[in-house]
Amino acid sequence: SILRSSSTSPSSFRRTLREITFHLGYEATATLSTRDIPLTVPCATHATNHIDAMGCRLSAKVALIPILRSGLGMVDPMLELVDNATVHHIGMYRSKSLMPVQYYNRL
Repeated sequence: SILRSSSTSPSSFRRTLREITFHLGYEATATLSTRDIPLTVPCATHATNHIDAMGCRLSAKVALIPILRSGLGMVDPMLELVDNATVHHIGMYRSKSLMPVQYYNRL
């Protein structure tokens, strides 16, 4: 796997993580509720140089909560998909017994 290989360059890692995040983000946001909003769209072939249309906007607020270090690389690509999302952080690590231990929480 590109993400786990020690021979992967940093730029290749970031590019691959970005692509994976777009796919995950698309699926994660597919069922979010939206509401219709009116738009005015430029149109050079129309007599008034614009047309009225309907678009949509998310109905609810969205928060991104990456787990520090491992999830930070996914924040920027997700913000491109959901640009008005707020970002909060959680810090966790695995104990020797492999159980999660939370050391930071800014929700």
